[in-house]
Amino acid sequence: MKLTAPLYMLRHGETAWNTERRMQGTKNSDLTERGRAQALAMGRTLRAELAREPGPTIFLRSPLGRARETSEIVGRALGLAPADWRDDIRLAELAYGDWEGFSWAEIEVTHPTALADWRADPHGYCPPGGETHHALRERSRAVLVEIAASNTRTVVVSHGVSGAVVRGLNLGLDARAMFVLEKPQDAFFRLLAGREERIVCD
Repeated sequence: MKLTAPLYMLRHGETAWNTERRMQGTKNSDLTERGRAQALAMGRTLRAELAREPGPTIFLRSPLGRARETSEIVGRALGLAPADWRDDIRLAELAYGDWEGFSWAEIEVTHPTALADWRADPHGYCPPGGETHHALRERSRAVLVEIAASNTRTVVVSHGVSGAVVRGLNLGLDARAMFVLEKPQDAFFRLLAGREERIVCD
């Protein structure tokens, strides 16, 4: 599995729960005003990036609300119709189960060693009722294999952890290294042939 055409990985803009440091997972929180501005900046920057090498492009997104809202703003900057985006549930964020909607401070009241346990076993740890990093990697790998096989430039709007996993697979990283990858909302990444380039949004 090697990308022979560029893959652009975008994270959704800032949400209300991001500002409160709450676990979102499969639940949704709307973009803040800052988040909408971040999405618009990503769209403008991506438009200039894609214009450097015009050609066919596939547009994929997580179906979760915050990713859809971000993609719609990005799409307007690119001149896309809403139907140009294709939803793929495999791009959804890691499921945090019973922890969704709670902050780490709240989680640690009932699970005081949760973060330490997760860091000790980032591959296999599973939040109560949630999903392991291994499961996320498997569905992310399936998407990446299809993108690579298409040999077509692709844009993806997804999430912090799920996006980092796709990037980590391209870079050949293990779960522990993926766990600590940067997850910006004011920049995105161009992936190609086992490398990535960080693109800052103006």
